[in-house]
Amino acid sequence: MIQSLAQACLDGLSAVGLGAYALSARRGAGPLAPRLLLMFGLMAIFYAGRGLYVLTGADGLLVVAFAAVALAPVAALLVAEGVLRRHAPRALKLAVMGASAVSLVFAFLSARDMEFDAVIGLAAPVVLSLLAILAMLGTRDRAQLSTSENRVVAALVLGLAAALPLILTDFTRLMPAPIGLSPIGALLIVLVIVSSDGDEPKGMAGEIALLLLVAAGASLGLAYALSLTAPADLARLAAVVLAGLVVASLLVRLQTQGAAERRGGLRRRLTRADGGSLDGFLADLGEEPLLKDMVVLEAGQLADYDAEALAATLIRRPLWSLARLKAGEAAASVSEAEPLIELLERAGATHIGLLGRAPVRLGLAQLPGLARGGEAEVDLALTFRMARLITEPER
Repeated sequence: MIQSLAQACLDGLSAVGLGAYALSARRGAGPLAPRLLLMFGLMAIFYAGRGLYVLTGADGLLVVAFAAVALAPVAALLVAEGVLRRHAPRALKLAVMGASAVSLVFAFLSARDMEFDAVIGLAAPVVLSLLAILAMLGTRDRAQLSTSENRVVAALVLGLAAALPLILTDFTRLMPAPIGLSPIGALLIVLVIVSSDGDEPKGMAGEIALLLLVAAGASLGLAYALSLTAPADLARLAAVVLAGLVVASLLVRLQTQGAAERRGGLRRRLTRADGGSLDGFLADLGEEPLLKDMVVLEAGQLADYDAEALAATLIRRPLWSLARLKAGEAAASVSEAEPLIELLERAGATHIGLLGRAPVRLGLAQLPGLARGGEAEVDLALTFRMARLITEPER
């Protein structure tokens, strides 16, 4: 019973991590996005189905799980082709597709209580297909790929090489083990892929070693508290703890990458915005969160102020902050700061900038408290700077 629950927990953690990565890949751009979604989506379905089968005993879940993993080699081959930007040899394609077909047959026949062990029938085709794909990646022509592409491929090779021995532990007739460790192998593949965006693959060795040390220490502490002494129980506990740590690390990285992509959304839109007129420029940026509620004031709406004097002050910098104006930290005298502060407080805004001088047009924006002083201010300042460049010929 302990073994089954530990396996279900391990599978559940893997399904969460792989599913999160598949969803993040779905939001990505480029030809690799659907391939990554297919591969890691299938793996997430496999682990979710297998874990739920342990808890519910529903045979249909096991069939779905085995069918998903049977298709995984084809999905992995598609990812490898996309990364290498070339087709795999025809013989390899036929072999992998044939292996997946054989595995599917075993997966569906296993639900009919055949006398042979369908799980072992799955082992050879899946493992041999992944070995062939690993060889394809490892023997690539590095000169045909960029440095960043070679880094991603190296990450895939490293993750797949580390995962293959762990995958074998799921097939207990081939490699007796207290728990199937393939979920950890799958999570490690995703972790090294995500990490390869900014780090060298060899740098992952240190992080994985640290995760192993932390998992070992935490497992020993929990084992002492729970009075677990059997080696098999200790191995299961350590596997679950390690999977939890890897998933936590993976989710943090995915969240950080997602935040970076959202921050880069405005900059990407700036490159495509209309540069022919200020109105067209602002219209193209109107849906950006930072600018969605921006108030634009023109000379006619500034009748109570000296518009030219405001413009002469604001032109010194692309972006002015209410907090800095109040604190006297802005490059403005008290008399220059007072009307800016009044305008900002009237509009409930936190930042102001000059959009154009002929006629005078001011932009007032509201930044969330956590975004102030960070990259959001840089993006906003860049927007005002570009707006001024567009209106400069009108002067």
